[in-house]
Amino acid sequence: MRRSLAAALLLFALSAGAANLRDEKQPDRIQAAFPAKAKLRLVNVWATWCVPCVEEMPTLRAIDDAFGAELAMLGVSMDDMIPGAKRDKVLSFLDKQKIAYPNLYYTGNADDLGDRIKFDGEIPITIVYDRNGKELWRHQGLLQRDPTIAELRKLLRRTE
Repeated sequence: MRRSLAAALLLFALSAGAANLRDEKQPDRIQAAFPAKAKLRLVNVWATWCVPCVEEMPTLRAIDDAFGAELAMLGVSMDDMIPGAKRDKVLSFLDKQKIAYPNLYYTGNADDLGDRIKFDGEIPITIVYDRNGKELWRHQGLLQRDPTIAELRKLLRRTE
Protein backbone atom coordinates (compact mmCIF):
# COMPACT_ATOMS: atom_id res chain seq x y z
CA MET A 1 0.00 0.00 0.00
CA ARG A 2 2.77 2.45 0.92
CA ARG A 3 4.67 1.63 -2.24
CA SER A 4 1.55 2.20 -4.35
CA LEU A 5 0.92 5.55 -2.69
CA ALA A 6 4.56 6.59 -3.08
CA ALA A 7 4.55 5.57 -6.74
CA ALA A 8 1.31 7.48 -7.36
CA LEU A 9 2.69 10.60 -5.67
CA LEU A 10 5.90 10.39 -7.67
CA LEU A 11 3.98 10.01 -10.92
CA PHE A 12 1.79 12.99 -10.01
CA ALA A 13 4.83 15.13 -9.12
CA LEU A 14 6.53 14.27 -12.41
CA SER A 15 3.44 14.96 -14.50
CA ALA A 16 2.54 18.19 -12.66
CA GLY A 17 5.58 19.97 -14.05
CA ALA A 18 5.33 18.46 -17.51
CA ALA A 19 4.81 20.88 -20.36
CA ASN A 20 1.66 20.67 -22.43
CA LEU A 21 2.91 19.97 -25.98
CA ARG A 22 0.95 18.26 -28.70
CA ASP A 23 1.64 17.70 -32.36
CA GLU A 24 -0.34 19.61 -34.96
CA LYS A 25 -0.08 19.47 -38.73
CA GLN A 26 -3.14 21.51 -39.74
CA PRO A 27 -3.02 25.30 -39.28
CA ASP A 28 -6.84 25.41 -39.36
CA ARG A 29 -6.94 23.61 -36.02
CA ILE A 30 -5.03 26.27 -34.07
CA GLN A 31 -8.14 28.29 -33.16
CA ALA A 32 -9.87 25.09 -32.02
CA ALA A 33 -7.16 24.59 -29.38
CA PHE A 34 -8.58 27.45 -27.27
CA PRO A 35 -11.26 27.15 -24.58
CA ALA A 36 -14.54 28.67 -25.74
CA LYS A 37 -14.91 30.92 -22.69
CA ALA A 38 -11.66 32.87 -23.19
CA LYS A 39 -12.34 36.49 -24.20
CA LEU A 40 -8.89 36.84 -25.73
CA ARG A 41 -6.74 34.22 -27.44
CA LEU A 42 -3.02 34.84 -27.73
CA VAL A 43 -0.98 32.87 -30.27
CA ASN A 44 2.81 33.08 -30.06
CA VAL A 45 4.80 31.52 -32.91
CA TRP A 46 8.33 30.66 -31.80
CA ALA A 47 11.22 28.16 -31.93
CA THR A 48 14.02 27.05 -29.61
CA TRP A 49 16.61 28.08 -32.23
CA CYS A 50 15.25 31.66 -32.35
CA VAL A 51 17.20 33.88 -29.94
CA PRO A 52 14.46 36.52 -29.40
CA CYS A 53 11.89 33.72 -28.97
CA VAL A 54 13.94 32.19 -26.17
CA GLU A 55 14.54 35.62 -24.65
CA GLU A 56 10.80 36.42 -24.48
CA MET A 57 9.75 33.20 -22.73
CA PRO A 58 9.88 34.76 -19.22
CA THR A 59 7.70 37.60 -20.53
CA LEU A 60 5.18 35.12 -21.93
CA ARG A 61 5.16 33.24 -18.62
CA ALA A 62 4.54 36.55 -16.78
CA ILE A 63 1.68 37.39 -19.15
CA ASP A 64 0.14 33.98 -18.56
CA ASP A 65 0.47 34.49 -14.80
CA ALA A 66 -1.07 37.99 -14.96
CA PHE A 67 -4.38 36.92 -16.47
CA GLY A 68 -7.00 34.36 -15.58
CA ALA A 69 -9.36 32.44 -17.80
CA GLU A 70 -10.19 35.59 -19.78
CA LEU A 71 -6.90 35.20 -21.69
CA ALA A 72 -5.97 31.86 -23.23
CA MET A 73 -2.45 31.45 -24.54
CA LEU A 74 -1.07 29.04 -27.10
CA GLY A 75 2.48 28.66 -28.31
CA VAL A 76 3.20 27.28 -31.77
CA SER A 77 6.69 25.82 -32.05
CA MET A 78 8.29 25.98 -35.48
CA ASP A 79 11.21 23.76 -34.46
CA ASP A 80 10.15 21.01 -36.87
CA MET A 81 11.06 23.27 -39.81
CA ILE A 82 14.76 22.57 -39.16
CA PRO A 83 15.99 19.17 -40.42
CA GLY A 84 16.84 16.86 -37.54
CA ALA A 85 14.72 18.78 -35.03
CA LYS A 86 13.47 16.79 -32.07
CA ARG A 87 10.14 17.23 -30.33
CA ASP A 88 11.79 16.18 -27.05
CA LYS A 89 14.05 19.24 -27.20
CA VAL A 90 10.99 21.51 -27.30
CA LEU A 91 9.33 19.61 -24.46
CA SER A 92 12.48 19.85 -22.35
CA PHE A 93 12.83 23.57 -23.13
CA LEU A 94 9.22 24.27 -22.09
CA ASP A 95 9.72 22.34 -18.85
CA LYS A 96 12.92 24.22 -18.08
CA GLN A 97 11.19 27.56 -18.75
CA LYS A 98 8.19 26.49 -16.61
CA ILE A 99 5.74 27.26 -19.41
CA ALA A 100 2.31 26.09 -18.28
CA TYR A 101 0.14 27.19 -21.20
CA PRO A 102 -0.41 24.75 -24.09
CA ASN A 103 1.98 24.58 -27.01
CA LEU A 104 1.70 22.95 -30.40
CA TYR A 105 4.63 21.25 -32.10
CA TYR A 106 3.77 22.32 -35.64
CA THR A 107 4.67 19.66 -38.20
CA GLY A 108 2.72 21.01 -41.16
CA ASN A 109 3.75 23.19 -44.06
CA ALA A 110 5.20 26.53 -42.89
CA ASP A 111 3.68 28.37 -45.87
CA ASP A 112 0.22 27.05 -44.98
CA LEU A 113 0.63 28.34 -41.43
CA GLY A 114 1.88 31.68 -42.75
CA ASP A 115 -1.13 31.97 -45.06
CA ARG A 116 -3.54 31.03 -42.28
CA ILE A 117 -2.31 33.54 -39.71
CA LYS A 118 -0.92 36.04 -42.23
CA PHE A 119 2.77 36.12 -41.42
CA ASP A 120 5.88 35.85 -43.55
CA GLY A 121 7.79 33.40 -41.37
CA GLU A 122 9.72 35.90 -39.24
CA ILE A 123 9.49 34.89 -35.59
CA PRO A 124 8.64 35.53 -32.87
CA ILE A 125 5.22 36.82 -33.71
CA THR A 126 2.36 37.24 -31.28
CA ILE A 127 -1.23 37.62 -32.43
CA VAL A 128 -4.28 38.24 -30.25
CA TYR A 129 -7.78 37.26 -31.36
CA ASP A 130 -11.19 37.71 -29.82
CA ARG A 131 -13.30 34.64 -29.04
CA ASN A 132 -14.78 34.77 -32.56
CA GLY A 133 -11.37 34.55 -34.21
CA LYS A 134 -11.14 38.22 -35.23
CA GLU A 135 -7.60 39.54 -35.03
CA LEU A 136 -7.30 42.40 -32.55
CA TRP A 137 -3.55 42.96 -32.23
CA ARG A 138 -0.24 41.63 -33.48
CA HIS A 139 3.36 42.18 -32.54
CA GLN A 140 6.34 41.13 -34.64
CA GLY A 141 9.53 40.56 -32.65
CA LEU A 142 10.44 40.46 -28.99
CA LEU A 143 7.61 41.28 -26.57
CA GLN A 144 8.12 43.71 -23.73
CA ARG A 145 6.34 42.62 -20.54
CA ASP A 146 4.68 45.79 -19.22
CA PRO A 147 3.54 47.31 -22.54
CA THR A 148 2.14 43.95 -23.66
CA ILE A 149 0.22 43.43 -20.41
CA ALA A 150 -1.15 46.98 -20.70
CA GLU A 151 -2.23 46.34 -24.31
CA LEU A 152 -3.95 43.08 -23.33
CA ARG A 153 -5.81 44.82 -20.49
CA LYS A 154 -6.96 47.50 -22.95
CA LEU A 155 -8.16 44.81 -25.35
CA LEU A 156 -10.02 43.03 -22.57
CA ARG A 157 -11.85 46.25 -21.66
CA ARG A 158 -12.82 46.69 -25.32
CA THR A 159 -14.25 43.15 -25.56
CA GLU A 160 -16.55 43.51 -22.53
